[in-house]
Amino acid sequence: MVARFRPALAAALLLASGCSTMGTLHGARPLEPGEHMMQAALSLQKQTNPLSTALDAPLPQFELGYRRGLATDVDWGARIFLFGVATDLRYRFAQLGSFDIATQPTLAISTLPTPATGFGNLDLGLPIIAETDLGKNDKGSLVLSARTVGRQHFAWLTDPTLGSGTGGRFELLAGGGVRLSRRFERLRIGGYADVLVNTSRLGPLWWTGGADLALVLGQPRAPTSEAP
Repeated sequence: MVARFRPALAAALLLASGCSTMGTLHGARPLEPGEHMMQAALSLQKQTNPLSTALDAPLPQFELGYRRGLATDVDWGARIFLFGVATDLRYRFAQLGSFDIATQPTLAISTLPTPATGFGNLDLGLPIIAETDLGKNDKGSLVLSARTVGRQHFAWLTDPTLGSGTGGRFELLAGGGVRLSRRFERLRIGGYADVLVNTSRLGPLWWTGGADLALVLGQPRAPTSEAP
């Protein structure tokens, strides 16, 4: 039974080899307190999914996101994507010349249970993001990002014939991306491309390319004045 279990669990771990989205969906400028944003994104991803690796072809990913300004230079976001969810906190901590600089720690989980097996990923990402204005009236922006992602794969098997058990492995991804966006009053559109390498096991580059549409709602709250 153990001999039959190991290939089944190994197959589950293969299926867990990447589902969560890796695109640079945001710049370095958090929403103001009182503002919130709805966002939809569609992308193609290669090597981030085992089926993509097997077919040697990119596969689609779709996600919906929500962001809300919490304080000056800080906002929070959550998103759902195919087979997973993610949340993050963005903090703008510096300005270098024309570039705003922010970090955006992100936690994502993706899973796909089946009657006999379950598998998924737990990702902890730490990007550094730089953003500067582009174009007439500074309505456009250029975003550059560098990121590391720690990914824990997990899998379990519960089958009366094959047996039961759990397994997992850890991988470290590193890479970067570029994003171009344009603001139209409350509407924002953008496109992005990201490349990552799996430092834990050498192989083909992981890449993501896509576009997104966002609607910013609410009004920035006026700062409260302190009593003399």
